[in-house]
Amino acid sequence: MARATRRRPGDAEDEREQEREDEAEPQPLDSGTIQSLREADPAARAQAILRLQRLHGNAAVQRVIHSLQITDAGRDARVQQIGDRATEAAGSGKLEQAELYREAIEAELDASPVAAKSERDLVLDSVNTIGQIFANYQAALHMFEQAIGTGMGEAVPQELAKEILREGARDVLEPVFAAASETAGELGDQVGKSIGTPDQIRKEQPRQGGQSAPAYALTNLVVAERKRIAQRQMKLLKAQVGFGDLGATRAGMGGSSFRERLVGSNLLLNKMEETSHSAHGIYKTLMERYAKALVGRTEVTILIDPHWRVVRAHITAANGRRLASQLLQEHSGWFPLDALHLGRHVTWEPAELASCEALYDARGTLRATMRNQKGAAYLDEFQQRLRREGLPHTHVLTGD
Repeated sequence: MARATRRRPGDAEDEREQEREDEAEPQPLDSGTIQSLREADPAARAQAILRLQRLHGNAAVQRVIHSLQITDAGRDARVQQIGDRATEAAGSGKLEQAELYREAIEAELDASPVAAKSERDLVLDSVNTIGQIFANYQAALHMFEQAIGTGMGEAVPQELAKEILREGARDVLEPVFAAASETAGELGDQVGKSIGTPDQIRKEQPRQGGQSAPAYALTNLVVAERKRIAQRQMKLLKAQVGFGDLGATRAGMGGSSFRERLVGSNLLLNKMEETSHSAHGIYKTLMERYAKALVGRTEVTILIDPHWRVVRAHITAANGRRLASQLLQEHSGWFPLDALHLGRHVTWEPAELASCEALYDARGTLRATMRNQKGAAYLDEFQQRLRREGLPHTHVLTGD
């Protein structure tokens, strides 16, 4: 015969008290359920919450809504913080922010397939892909700045450089604008505002030893452009949560066609970011624009009279006239020819029918000297003056 289990007098009362506490403090909601509701289509999520209300009452519905809000808000806050850290333009020679931004976003956002994402998440993903394209743009400008510092920036006047960057921005951002406009018109507007060039260019970079005036002006222009792109990226990322909410709101009105446009835009932007709009892809676009501006031979011919004064200094180059005008303006009409790092053909006429010539490469290295028969007596003096005095300043500077 089985022995009956004896209870202590307080056991039954303790069990009833525990049951009352369990009813007063509902158990935490299952995270998988909340995640499924968050990723569901907004219309399906609304139907699920309505059924929950009928079966379990308003208190249960409030718990679900509160959990959904905490989930979205917490992730949005983390993504927003990552975006805020990536909005400042990195200094010259530094690419860390541009390189690390995408990795941080991918680590934070769910790497779920497109089909499993809600409309809200599709918009957020597109915003962050565009943010990475802006970061890639800054990295490309870093590479462009390094390239012009190695001698490529010697023959391009600042106004022409502005045109190069303006057209480069148009080449890069117009396809992004078209894709962004499919997600939300306001997102496309943000991208569209990025097409242009800086309004103000400050000489923030120190001038390097031996750097020519055109190269120095172009370097400051590229730095200003990089900061402008960083500011546009900042405005975009600060508004990303609002774009996501707008996408979720429109999902209920646009039906399946709206979602199809979101998916198509999302896939297109991701493909662009990996190929044509990677840092190297954008750099290639800028260099192609730049190469078109340098078509033709670049050289400066200089004629000096017996008193070591410039009679003629002429730039033969694409847009040589604009370059000459800029150089004189930046030096108050009195330009030092040694500061122009282009190939130079110098002729000195020390006496009637006598001439001595010198050829310099773009780095300023003397490559050869020549003289005619009557100039033989003056060649040593010519070489000494070039070493001791350098080329003279001039207010006479023209160009093709």
